[in-house]
Amino acid sequence: MAPRVINILVGAALILIACLSVSFSEDIYNYNKEELIDNTSTCLACHDDMEQTLSASPHRLYSESDLPSALVSGCTGCHDDWQEHIEDPSAENISRADKATYSKQAEICGRCHLSPHQTAMATTDPHNRAQIGCLSCHKIHDNPNKALVIDDRDNYCLSCHTAVESEFRRRSAHPLESGNIRCVDCHNFGSLEDPMLAVGMDFRCQECHAENSGPFLYEHKIVYNYSIEGGSCLECHQPHGSPNDRLLNQPGDGICKQCHMTPVKHITQHSGLGTKLACVECHSQIHGSYDNNLFLDPNLGTKLFPDCNQSGCHSFAN
Repeated sequence: MAPRVINILVGAALILIACLSVSFSEDIYNYNKEELIDNTSTCLACHDDMEQTLSASPHRLYSESDLPSALVSGCTGCHDDWQEHIEDPSAENISRADKATYSKQAEICGRCHLSPHQTAMATTDPHNRAQIGCLSCHKIHDNPNKALVIDDRDNYCLSCHTAVESEFRRRSAHPLESGNIRCVDCHNFGSLEDPMLAVGMDFRCQECHAENSGPFLYEHKIVYNYSIEGGSCLECHQPHGSPNDRLLNQPGDGICKQCHMTPVKHITQHSGLGTKLACVECHSQIHGSYDNNLFLDPNLGTKLFPDCNQSGCHSFAN
């Protein structure tokens, strides 16, 4: 059986196990909306200020008029040990998710949230292995942000990924700091397979850079055939930022010379004129071409070498 098929089957099994373990937990199995609303009313007798902190969020506390809703939010859905706390009100005998372990946070949130993101966080997501909990990125009370993220720009990732943050300050960088893009535009937090959370990186790039995506009659093999971990764009470009123009991994002709040697005729003919120009001066269609397999600038015959083309010695066609 192919390794990819095995990985898919293993991933499916992990998802099933995670979903079953959450779906049939004691808390969900005994879920009763009337009791939850009644118990929440008891909590609000002392903590009435907490209701306001949730009023503008998806966790808004429900009342009797909300019973027809498919799901009801209440204090006791998240705060365990509430019964003991009612009998003996003390900060020490009531559980708080922000004080819980990362795995306990995932269990509490998983009582209601059974999304691919939640499942991945409990199984294959690298944040799980790094002991990053739900509340590292989300804040429940006093939070008007979408999806209850702690940063309304969705760039909360940088609080941990400080090295990546510095890459966005390089001379050529994606416009994260200006707010034109966000971390989650490229990184998918619902991924169950990709350890970099960047599924189909080429397709991520092409969502914005469609002019480089083709299809072309003559394709540059490094763009379409030679890819590592599904990211052939990254063979030439640094996705966050680079000290070189156009997010390139190397300056000048360094990128081209990773794969291509300088053609001998460029050195020997016409006094080595071909070595005095940057590769992209002539080969400007480096992502692919509609008219020639050398990826030459379609205006090359008139832009740089009109005499060569007109003399009949050379043709810039395929």
